[in-house]
Amino acid sequence: MPRRFGDGFGHGHGHGHGFGHGHGFGHGFGFGRGFGHGHGFGHGHGFGHGRGFGFGRGVGHGLVVALALLGGCKKGGATDPAPPPVGDGGAPTADAARALGGPILPPAAPVPPPPLGLPPLPTDHAPTAAEVELGQLLFFDPRLAADGTTACASCHDPHNGLSGDEPRSQTAAGKPNLRRTPALVNLAWHRELGWDGRGAERATFLDSHAVGQLGQPLDVGLGRLLGSPTYRAHFDRAASGRDRLATATAALWAFASTRYSGAAPWDRYEAGDRAAVPAEAVLGYQLVNGKAQCATCHAPPLYTDLAFHRIGLITSPDEGRGLVEPTQAGAFKTPTLRGAAGRRPLFHDGSAATLDEAVAWHLAGGRGQGADPSVVDPTLAVVTLAPDEQAALLAFVRALTPAPAAGAAATPALPDDVPEATP
Repeated sequence: MPRRFGDGFGHGHGHGHGFGHGHGFGHGFGFGRGFGHGHGFGHGHGFGHGRGFGFGRGVGHGLVVALALLGGCKKGGATDPAPPPVGDGGAPTADAARALGGPILPPAAPVPPPPLGLPPLPTDHAPTAAEVELGQLLFFDPRLAADGTTACASCHDPHNGLSGDEPRSQTAAGKPNLRRTPALVNLAWHRELGWDGRGAERATFLDSHAVGQLGQPLDVGLGRLLGSPTYRAHFDRAASGRDRLATATAALWAFASTRYSGAAPWDRYEAGDRAAVPAEAVLGYQLVNGKAQCATCHAPPLYTDLAFHRIGLITSPDEGRGLVEPTQAGAFKTPTLRGAAGRRPLFHDGSAATLDEAVAWHLAGGRGQGADPSVVDPTLAVVTLAPDEQAALLAFVRALTPAPAAGAAATPALPDDVPEATP
């Protein structure tokens, strides 16, 4: 990455021991114009009436080395100048940001709560509003990619239930992916990401995923974005002491894991609104949990068991879960039925063009591509339904898809002060 330079105030946190009435190292505030993190490291030593603010130059990753401006000495020892006031996440308050000449961010929107019908969140799931807002920007910003045109949202299409709208999307390098892009919904309850579950360690997975899909590591893409004072302000607000890569991966996860699919007509029905769904959807629910045996894998309330199964899809050679556990070659994670009516195609290989085709595949026991029945998951048995029963099952699955929220698929206003890419 080219080295970048910029002026900025140092951001130092000191631990001093006072002598007499004085205090040791001062707290300099780091609202810098240095590229990268925009964080400076510098201890302003205040003596007497001296100030502990540093003024320096940002180098490389945007670390600003502060040169302290020293005041006069006083016999009683050093005094500690008061730091500028800061708000949520260590970012400056509006008055402090204005005084230092930096951008003033409006308050971040509240973290979205899980909608009706979903279970309680895991206790370790606690994204902040600042993380979610930054993650949304990064998710939609194509300038994070090597080609400058491919964003996370290019494949995880908000208009298609945050999933791929073709069997094999293309990477930023123009290469087709092995699988259809999975839906990013209700991930807060997932411990292993991806069709094969390789993403058990989220930070590592997201960075390696960026290399494969965006054509470069996240940290490289961030080098350009953090030339933007607006992005730096977002990172400062969301950082909580983390470096820029850790802040970015936490922010992307915060945004992705708060994309919920709930509050569907069926959820309203279960909450007491008996007019929310037609009678055939109620019959469909009974079939899903009974004769059709769907709930063996698509268990409520998430309508996925988050486990891996072989369902006879063999046309596209793929080891699936076998890349993690060799004994489960050909198995893939059960996708959720929530929101399924708003996504197409379906399955990891995109071989089902419609929801009707996907249901018919399962009822036929996964035999349509000539797979050896002995390798198909034994829970996927052949089930014969009458035409009205099959229609009822489809009505229920459609009742698990909420109406699109107003503006949910809209691209946010991205920072317009990002420097142009250098050749």
